[in-house]
Amino acid sequence: MLLQTLVLIRGRCEASKVMSEMKKKISACTFGVLLAVMLAPGAVARADQTDADFTSYLQAHGINLGSGAVNMAKVMCQDLDSGYSQSDEVDQLTGSHKLTQQQAEFFIGAATASYCPGKHSPTKGGGGG
Repeated sequence: MLLQTLVLIRGRCEASKVMSEMKKKISACTFGVLLAVMLAPGAVARADQTDADFTSYLQAHGINLGSGAVNMAKVMCQDLDSGYSQSDEVDQLTGSHKLTQQQAEFFIGAATASYCPGKHSPTKGGGGG
């Protein structure tokens, strides 16, 4: 009987430890979610402002690609990260999107300045937004 009581007490202690650890993990997870919720609107607002500035900058310089301009810029940055050259991108922009050579170079300058500054060449046009 004493042995059964000791086993029962030990089992309750182990269960208590497990519950305590679970509470800590749940608290940490909840804190992480709250922190993410608090920080996300700021990041989204900056992204929205960058997108709006980029689109306005292009339009102010006679490049009207509509709502797809931001996505095109981000894909172009991925292409550059994958090893494509800016010359490859100019060829793509002048072919499929019917931009002039000068507009394509300007687009690349603005896009790299706004979305992938590590690929931006200050000697190219398009300072970005």
